Amino acid sequence: MSSRQISVEVSEQLKAATSTGLMPSLFVSHGSPMLALDDSDNAAFLAELGQVLPRPKAILVFSAHTDMGGKVRIASSEAPRTVHDFYGFPDALYQVNYPAPGAPKLAAEVADLLQTAGFDAELDEQLGWDHGLWTPLCRLYPAADIPLVLVSIDSRQGASYHYRLGQAVKSLRTDGVLVLGSGGISHNLGELFRRPGDPQKVEKMQSFVNWIADKLSQGDLPALLDVERQAPHASFNHPSIEHLMPFYVALGAGQGEGFNEATKPPLRLHQSVELQILALDTYAWLE
Repeated sequence: MSSRQISVEVSEQLKAATSTGLMPSLFVSHGSPMLALDDSDNAAFLAELGQVLPRPKAILVFSAHTDMGGKVRIASSEAPRTVHDFYGFPDALYQVNYPAPGAPKLAAEVADLLQTAGFDAELDEQLGWDHGLWTPLCRLYPAADIPLVLVSIDSRQGASYHYRLGQAVKSLRTDGVLVLGSGGISHNLGELFRRPGDPQKVEKMQSFVNWIADKLSQGDLPALLDVERQAPHASFNHPSIEHLMPFYVALGAGQGEGFNEATKPPLRLHQSVELQILALDTYAWLE
């Protein structure tokens, strides 16, 4: 693990971009739930990022692990529970508690914004903090003292739907709200256990991840929104698409309708790979 995960130049860019109070839109790849406990490049990066970013007033989270059909659901309890929505991990992981407070007033504002944008959205006092939320936030903000609102995704709806979700909440960034999409830039768990595995698995992962980066740098929104047809090895990297959908929320909240070849691309803050094919890229939109 390197001693510095974020360059001085990028740190200065992050600080300068948020000095006026505009919070970033972030996409983080959370990888294994063991992110909360194990030392890794991704854990070290997220810990440093939490120190570099200005402290948000609240965080609006779209997680791959709250994937629901039907209405958009918005966590509105004052004190949601920590949910351990996984199996087969060490006992210590099931003891982790992330007691960050909810933000009912912000949740109601999010519901209004989404309804105005044409989404069927409702408040849900039963939603807890899924591990797509708390594993990266354990590293970013370990004190668990920043109010949170969790919003469901719907992987059945595809990229354009989630891009519009992001557009609908973009205005909250001017109020000091950090928009956080938590998923994975690649996510093929089945391949990790397949024997024999695909001999080209690393090349397929890297080709897909590079395509995403290239289309972002080119401002090619139509291609990005058509990822499942146009990206190389899309179905290999995402046999089910839920882990990529928070990326599109972050994109919509970050650049929205103005995203094109003339737009300044997001910062690719971090790149690392676990278990050969779990790419853990993080992107930040600052404008």
